[in-house]
Amino acid sequence: MTGAGTLLDLIDRNAAEHPDLIATIDGDESLSWSGYRRRARAIALALLDLGVEPGEVVGLHMVNRAEHVHSDVGALYAGAVPASLHTTLAAEHLAYLAKDLAAVVAIVDADQLPLWLSIRGVLPDLRHLIVLDEDDPPSGVLRFDRLVDTAALEERGVEVDTATASVLPDNPITIVYTSGTTGQPKGTIITHAGVRFVMDGVVARAEEAGRPLPGPGCSGLSYVPLAHVAERMFSHYLACRQAATVTYVRDLGQLREMLPAVRPHFFLGVPRVWERIHSTIRQRAQSDPSPVTRALGRIALQVADTSGRATLARRAPDLRTRLGHPVLDRLVFGRIRAALGMDRLVMAASGSAPLSTEVLAFFTGIGITIAETYGMTETSAVLTSSPLGVPRPGTVGTPLPGMELRIGDDGEILARGPNITPGYLNRPEATAEAIDPDGWLHTGDLGELDSDGYLRITGRKKEMIISSEGRNISPVNVELALSGASDLLGPVYVSGDNRPYLVALLTLDPFGWQDWCANRGIPAATPDEAVAHPEVQAEAARAVEAGNRRLVGAEQVRGWIVLDHLWGSTTGELTPTVKLKRRVIAERYHSEVHRLYDDPASRGSQHAESGISARDEVPERPTQWAVAPDSRC
Repeated sequence: MTGAGTLLDLIDRNAAEHPDLIATIDGDESLSWSGYRRRARAIALALLDLGVEPGEVVGLHMVNRAEHVHSDVGALYAGAVPASLHTTLAAEHLAYLAKDLAAVVAIVDADQLPLWLSIRGVLPDLRHLIVLDEDDPPSGVLRFDRLVDTAALEERGVEVDTATASVLPDNPITIVYTSGTTGQPKGTIITHAGVRFVMDGVVARAEEAGRPLPGPGCSGLSYVPLAHVAERMFSHYLACRQAATVTYVRDLGQLREMLPAVRPHFFLGVPRVWERIHSTIRQRAQSDPSPVTRALGRIALQVADTSGRATLARRAPDLRTRLGHPVLDRLVFGRIRAALGMDRLVMAASGSAPLSTEVLAFFTGIGITIAETYGMTETSAVLTSSPLGVPRPGTVGTPLPGMELRIGDDGEILARGPNITPGYLNRPEATAEAIDPDGWLHTGDLGELDSDGYLRITGRKKEMIISSEGRNISPVNVELALSGASDLLGPVYVSGDNRPYLVALLTLDPFGWQDWCANRGIPAATPDEAVAHPEVQAEAARAVEAGNRRLVGAEQVRGWIVLDHLWGSTTGELTPTVKLKRRVIAERYHSEVHRLYDDPASRGSQHAESGISARDEVPERPTQWAVAPDSRC
């Protein structure tokens, strides 16, 4: 089923045509499509009994779990609008969003309940709190499992049917908040029609390359928070379109083990995931105790890189690569794909930041083509994507079929199509600023279109640095060049407005610094102990030098320091989607930046002791990628 319609039409179809096919897997519990629909409708009936009216908002504050999407769809069946919220939100941010949404009901995980109880007094619209996995909730809080009664549908299903009849393609399917890098986040309205348009475009893009997405029974994996519009598109909405079986990963640390078990047919990975996999495979190949295996590993890495670069450049590889690649595919590359759980991948996607040519070439060389995508919340996740058959490094591909794209006179990327948001919740002025009277969305990004229609992102309009010599520099490109040059580094902030050169604040990767140090025998229990170690400082210097080699002239960084603490969303430097809050960082680290310009001796040789510490908030450690022993290079 394609074209116009709602998400509920897809779920109704799946329940009718594939009633016994597994829809969701969460731990030991699996649910068929008929069971999925029945549970969602039971949740809808519970919401109607609680007085939820059409168009009212139901807040969802849960990890990635089956109940999250069942409740999401249940709200839609009730005629309401679901809105998922990041589980890392601080109390004041959560209160702002819940109040802006005017959420009348919130369905929350047990560990989020204290947060909601602490802000309930400032939420005049919130009528009911529903909690999961809590046997004895406090007074005034309802238990999820006691509300959801599928048996009641036998006699009262018509009540749900009546509520569902009001749901039309142009109605909101969800409200997703922008990252709020320059002020408070805005609630972006996403419609059923917009989501259906993007899904059809993504599927068409795969078919164009002769690699159609499999249909009923294919597998997906959900691990990126569902408050991200891209995760909703790839693991929730697309699964409904394809009647896929989605496995939910509640703990990111389980992703490495879950991937080989699920073997997904489509997978969304942020750049850091792809980079970490690439780095781990490379390290394993170079550190194997067997000289023969190490030699084979070196050859395999070279062939993968050479073959991948040739494919990306749309040229034939040299004779040695052409002869060696099929052999290595049987001996090495096929085993790597199987060990990673990516041997069935039809669509591998990456977004939010560019991937280096090195990483793209490697995965292409081992038989995994990654489609780089570009989009934003306001475009229902996707605006452009790399055609699977002809990806082009340095670009984010071409517009989805039916999208209009042009570059404004000032270089801004403008887009128009059915997937563009109708506007921001409660923000008519912001809506009018973002979408002009002719329906063109002003993305705020700067870009270029080549002769074949491929889009290259050149910067962010409001974030451009203008040097004292009048040169326009995109800080994002510089930051990615530095942070991508080392597995040790995390977010990087570059400054240089009205200055003769750029300087940078470096931070450690909150997910990887401990392993980086442990693998090198560096005793460091805290970030400040790690930053004080000469080998960490040397690695930071090497990364800056390597990053600078990818940059030219005024883009190169000439001064830097490594901060002795981590950055996160709860400490204020990052948004929940891990974007820099530049205004916050500029104000908070004013003295560090000035010292880099005023004191040459401080450049690139010491860590900063700003007095702002994130040591109380060390993020949970994520997946540590490894290749199984029988598939080592």
